[in-house]
Amino acid sequence: MNKVLQTIAKVYTRITAGGASFCMISLFSIIFFNSLRRYTIGKSLEFGEELPVYIAIFGVMFGMAWAYMRDRHIRFTMLVGFLSDQMNRKLVLFVDLVMMVNGVLLTYSGWMFMLKRGRLESSGLINLARDLQKTTGWEALIQIGHMSTYQSAMIMGGMLLTLAALLKFLLGISGSRDFSS
Repeated sequence: MNKVLQTIAKVYTRITAGGASFCMISLFSIIFFNSLRRYTIGKSLEFGEELPVYIAIFGVMFGMAWAYMRDRHIRFTMLVGFLSDQMNRKLVLFVDLVMMVNGVLLTYSGWMFMLKRGRLESSGLINLARDLQKTTGWEALIQIGHMSTYQSAMIMGGMLLTLAALLKFLLGISGSRDFSS
């Protein structure tokens, strides 16, 4: 069981790192292309100003889960340094449980936020969405221009954090987690 959990944790860590990396590469590419266009022909793409902000939010959500999986998050190590190994282990497992609750609450609040304000149009993306919809005939592409698409980052981030905390908790109770970090 330990090997399976460790394999799942490694794969999950790679997926979250890949998601964060993809978002950051996309963000850089859009900003770079938009800057080149602005300085060469004097016009920037309409979506090039707003889309990178939303991509960055998705990247942060992937990065949050990656950081939790790698124990690269903010921690008060001064307190932990004075605890016994047994108390440290209990504290870390308790923190994992608290983070699972936080992940569920982030998912829920993202869902509620999306329900209340998700129909709003994103001013910098709605024209792109309409053009894509007309060009392709795909009605679903209009969602690119609505805020719900980008507010769903909170839902995804909450789920990613919940799963990361659950994996770390299971690794901890199975005995295959290093509590010294």
